[in-house]
Amino acid sequence: MAGKNIPEALAAYIREEGDRRHYRLVDIGVRGRHALSLEIVLDKEGGIKMDECGDFNRNITSWIEQHGMFEGGCTVEVCSPGLDRELKSDDDFSWAQGRSVCVTTHEPVGARSRIIGKLLRPEGEVDISIEDTGGNIFRIKRDMIANARLYVDARKTL
Repeated sequence: MAGKNIPEALAAYIREEGDRRHYRLVDIGVRGRHALSLEIVLDKEGGIKMDECGDFNRNITSWIEQHGMFEGGCTVEVCSPGLDRELKSDDDFSWAQGRSVCVTTHEPVGARSRIIGKLLRPEGEVDISIEDTGGNIFRIKRDMIANARLYVDARKTL
């Protein structure tokens, strides 16, 4: 999962530390050329809290400083994936099973290009299935998905 410009030793440490704390590493990314910013996205069962992100941030920042990883320094940002997180990998789709999702497709599926509903058991790398509120089930090939996100209906949260 190590992204571009992330030393493998750092990526391995982040994975190990996440595993030790029972966190799910969603993504690691680096932005910038001169002023580097390392973004680590974490989750866990029941959601990750701000103080957990802060503690993880301090731990990773300390490790980077001890190992002199980046000349000129590096800002570390640790965050949760958010309520409307994007689903990309097989792990993401497995994790989201039973949750509400919004999927936009490259071409219509059942005359719809935007499908909102409950993600049923993912069918591996090939297909996912979504049940909408009317009980209709849409089977979508993964290569047809333009974008998939968790779906939060703001009307239900007010």
